[in-house]
Amino acid sequence: MRIDVNQVRTIGLGLTRPEGVMATDDGGLYTADGLGRCTRIERDGRTAFFGNLGGLPNGICIDGDGNCIVANIGNGELQSVRADGRHTVLMTEAEGRRMYTPNFPYLDFQRRIWVSNSTNRPDMDAALHAAIPDGSLVLIDGGEARIVADGICFANGVVVDPAERYVYVAETMMRRILRYPIRADGSLGNREVYGPAFLGRKGFPDGIAFDEAANLWVTFPMWNTVGYITPEGNLEIYLEDPEGEVLQGPANICFGWEGRKTAFIGSLNGRTIPYFPVPYPGARLIHQRR
Repeated sequence: MRIDVNQVRTIGLGLTRPEGVMATDDGGLYTADGLGRCTRIERDGRTAFFGNLGGLPNGICIDGDGNCIVANIGNGELQSVRADGRHTVLMTEAEGRRMYTPNFPYLDFQRRIWVSNSTNRPDMDAALHAAIPDGSLVLIDGGEARIVADGICFANGVVVDPAERYVYVAETMMRRILRYPIRADGSLGNREVYGPAFLGRKGFPDGIAFDEAANLWVTFPMWNTVGYITPEGNLEIYLEDPEGEVLQGPANICFGWEGRKTAFIGSLNGRTIPYFPVPYPGARLIHQRR
């Protein structure tokens, strides 16, 4: 099952590196913006910027109160941003260890925040050129941040399955997806590879998200491709854009609008948000009521 690049539309104007994207029930979209701020895009395309976050905002999620939670990979802060632009810092370290590269936050239905920390190094360039197993996954529960998994070669996108039995992490530099069983206390069991052990020569996974058919959607920025891993563990390519006509380093994916059957793509190099229809509704997130 594939769609053609001609079926992709775009929304929003004047964005800078909108790596993270989230859709809300009222038809709006929120994105991170590379100029140290966040963006709200209305259904009619009107675009407004808010916040003064510094650094380089990366992955985002929305909490139950409508605040943007931002993994700021540029200044090593996990931030919560209100609609009026004011923000608070939720995390800079875990268990006494500085988290230099928070990449993506995921808020589950128990209001726990799962945050990938891509590498232990203040300068992440080395971890993007070799498979260095110093990335980690942090769990923030009741205000306490603890490291629940480590030894990951560039920890990237994070998602918890709808039943909240497993947490999944894109291990970018190994070109695969990891998953861990979640115990009752939030600690994790032994990790395993989910889907193909090798996602292809350009298959460096970035953002991941589930749909209601249990497909795990994956964005591949170096491949300019979006696909999904089926419940049987097979990778299916849904959209390829080798010429970069509309996909420009796809880095994250979320679902929204009617029935959550529209996918929206965050990008490393984009100036707008590509969107397209998908065959199944996206799995509901904590900020989505329908």
